[in-house]
Amino acid sequence: MLKLTGIIPALITPFDAGGNVNPSMVRELVEFQLAQGVAGFFVCGWTGENLLLNEGERRLMAATVIQHVRGRVPVIVHVGCLTTAETARLAKHAQAAGATAISAKLPMVYPVGFEGIKAYYADVAAAAPGLPLYVYYEPDAGAGFTPAMFKEVCEATPTVAGLKLTSSNLFLMRQFLDLDIAGRQPNILSGMEEVLVGALAMGAHGSIALIYNLLPGLGVQAYAALRAGEIEEAAALQSKLNRILAVWYRQAEIGGVSRYKAMLKLIGFDCGWGRPPQPAVTEAQMEEIKDALTGAGFWDVAATR
Repeated sequence: MLKLTGIIPALITPFDAGGNVNPSMVRELVEFQLAQGVAGFFVCGWTGENLLLNEGERRLMAATVIQHVRGRVPVIVHVGCLTTAETARLAKHAQAAGATAISAKLPMVYPVGFEGIKAYYADVAAAAPGLPLYVYYEPDAGAGFTPAMFKEVCEATPTVAGLKLTSSNLFLMRQFLDLDIAGRQPNILSGMEEVLVGALAMGAHGSIALIYNLLPGLGVQAYAALRAGEIEEAAALQSKLNRILAVWYRQAEIGGVSRYKAMLKLIGFDCGWGRPPQPAVTEAQMEEIKDALTGAGFWDVAATR
């Protein structure tokens, strides 16, 4: 069974001036992150504005990344949609395009009960036979999904390889890690870069998160330091990472992914803005973000094109 490790960016979806997916910028961003040592890519997750993309755009993003990476690192395609039928079609496409694995959030919008969750993952897995499937779990968006339930999902659908856990609850994360599923431990990836070092220390195999678009090298350094047993160095790098994240959180009034794309512009990657209804960033807001990043020590840790 596949075991993902290391630092994996939850990839931004770049748009051009017309608001369309920009494959050229996708390739440039991917190459930049590869040069910084990332261990894979997570495509069309929340950071990639998945539900604001149509099915064709999501296929384009998946194919562009897979073709450009050319097997150098794993590519995980998030295929979760509002309907099972759409999710299954994207899963089938991801497998045909050469994805390493697929991921899907728990069923969204309407509660479906645990039997509905099991049926959903069985249907998604059936659309991409044999391809490793990762549950994308955010406790705030999936109340009641317990480690015991996850184990049952894995037993019912053997291609479920692991979990992207977007939570700072490391006690919960460890409960997932401690599961024995047919003699194997599930592959658990932290989705919260704020607790990267803590999650790794508690046993997470790697991390999938937004900040690694902007600071891939810093994430890679923190991962390497923790794995080498350099705890103080890893903690210091986590602190630097969190100072930048604090800027992102303080700019919440700007809205959605636009404020993050503004940060990418500052290091040379024009990825457009978040898709409406997310607003564009004004010149005054750009200056505010730049000043805040400077105060947070951004230019001491950032790489530019």
